[in-house]
Amino acid sequence: MPYPENALDLLTPYFPVFSTAPASTNVFDPSVSAILGGSNPILLPDEGWPRCGNCEDNILIPYIQINVSSPHTPAEFRQKVGVEAEPGHTVLLQVFICAEDECADCFGERLVGAYDDAFLVRVIEVTPDSANTTAVEETRAGLAADRFFIPQGVISGWKPGNPEMLHEAVNTEIEYDDPQYLEHAPAPGLKLLGFPVQGKYYTSIIDRCPKPVLPEQAAEHDVRCLLQLGTDGNIGDEPAPSPYEVYTVGHTWIEQCTVHPDVLSMTIGGDW
Repeated sequence: MPYPENALDLLTPYFPVFSTAPASTNVFDPSVSAILGGSNPILLPDEGWPRCGNCEDNILIPYIQINVSSPHTPAEFRQKVGVEAEPGHTVLLQVFICAEDECADCFGERLVGAYDDAFLVRVIEVTPDSANTTAVEETRAGLAADRFFIPQGVISGWKPGNPEMLHEAVNTEIEYDDPQYLEHAPAPGLKLLGFPVQGKYYTSIIDRCPKPVLPEQAAEHDVRCLLQLGTDGNIGDEPAPSPYEVYTVGHTWIEQCTVHPDVLSMTIGGDW
């Protein structure tokens, strides 16, 4: 997690705005910023449905698919993802997890053990016509009728939230009960950017980006929170328990290298 030069620096998070009557549920539609959950992963041409490498080839279900190309996705987030789509293409940030039910045991256990075979985080560029819908339909046809998927939610946009500072678990410059911290403590739940909710313990699939940097880039070679999944709390303004909730032992988020934006890591922090 980034440790800013000034631990009292503030970052703006963005929280999901769910559409109650969406005109479209197609993540390629520019009016849609993201699809949370659902059973329609966007797959690359000739790609099969991603599967877990840990629990007998179980499928990975969509957690969230963000249309990075949508004008309703915050410009700051689009800039940090750093991929400009070719004409007719759409850039998607996708998160898949292994989940037989809302407890998502395999996903949670792999995170705590810092293994990377029970989820998939990636950025792809694809056209609507080239997406492998056949593999999706064939896989779904072979699943049991009660197969768990996160209920689908359409995110039409994201609203900026209260500026946040580094979480008190790793912030040595301020006390957790200081009024300034209480005003700017990181919020739980699904959000873009900002600072994640951490805890006493912390694991990451990669501790630091393994790619080399130029000497002049060394000072800025760190990681930032790109997307907090919020699997240890409610998502957005949903009442507890949220229909979109998947429970794990801690709060999870996606870290991104500040120099190499293509390097993404699943991370978890908590008090387990």
